[in-house]
Amino acid sequence: MAVVVNIVSVRDGQLVSRATLADDGTVTYQGDAARSAVRRWLLANRGRTEADAIRALAVDGWSNGYLMVQRDQ
Repeated sequence: MAVVVNIVSVRDGQLVSRATLADDGTVTYQGDAARSAVRRWLLANRGRTEADAIRALAVDGWSNGYLMVQRDQ
């Protein structure tokens, strides 16, 4: 089953960006915010993969105060 991480606005909950990890390990992005969140996670967790980052963000969440991982999926 694919893992989808939606990045939404903290203010109004509007979808801003999305990262999808497909069953075959392929990662796709819609918008730059999800790609940026994945990059930040990878910088903090050297040696890990994009797939690891997306799985972690889906479970642990993320926010920079303006954007966040949507938790009510």
